[in-house]
Amino acid sequence: MLFSVDDFFLINFLLTWVFVGFLGFTLAAPIGPINAEIIKQVLNKSIAEKLAWGAAVFTGFGAMTGDFIVAFTFLTIGEEVMTDVFSDPSIRLVLLSVNILILGFLGISTLLTKAQSFEEFEVQNNNQNKTEKYRRLMRQYLIGLSLVVTSPWSYLWWVSAGTTYIILSDLNNPDLLSRLVLIAMFLSGVFLWMITFSSVLYYIGRFPDPKWLLWITRGTAIILLIFAGFMVINAWEALIEIISVQ
Repeated sequence: MLFSVDDFFLINFLLTWVFVGFLGFTLAAPIGPINAEIIKQVLNKSIAEKLAWGAAVFTGFGAMTGDFIVAFTFLTIGEEVMTDVFSDPSIRLVLLSVNILILGFLGISTLLTKAQSFEEFEVQNNNQNKTEKYRRLMRQYLIGLSLVVTSPWSYLWWVSAGTTYIILSDLNNPDLLSRLVLIAMFLSGVFLWMITFSSVLYYIGRFPDPKWLLWITRGTAIILLIFAGFMVINAWEALIEIISVQ
């Protein structure tokens, strides 16, 4: 016998991991609010280069935590219950409003950023203490987390593609532990993208002129504001739905 039962189990486990992890990787890759914020942070010349990379990574960690919370909520409460909850326009309006405020603040504050010389960068870099660095990392973690958990798009993905590919697929077992393992596989793909993306940007952005980096940063701010615009449209639709029901 060429392969034992354990061998087939291991092969099937690894193939499942590759499939689900690749799904997470490809879904994390398109430019959206999280990736725009990662770009903005890792190319930030007003802070130390390693801290900029760390801020980008912590943004990704926060987003991953948000993905886990959303996925775990669907796993424990159930798809049908969550679908009913998020069909309520009042809940969608609250989430959208919070998301609009976050995206609007990030986008506008970035557009107001002024170009800085490398000399100014070095002075600020030396003046940053451990407390300031810790606060910055925690702030970016909370930004990544809040962008995901307040975005109705996150929940809609798990209602549609998430349940189709992971929760309800033939890869899935009915017990909660197996589902959690699949979610961990999915997040491993997101983690791989986040680390790869942040590291590549870190090495690309080490030497270019600050003004060139500033224009990239402003480009990411525009992306954030575009997504905020989409959220405004969705919030307006939810508000109209609330008014029409009343």
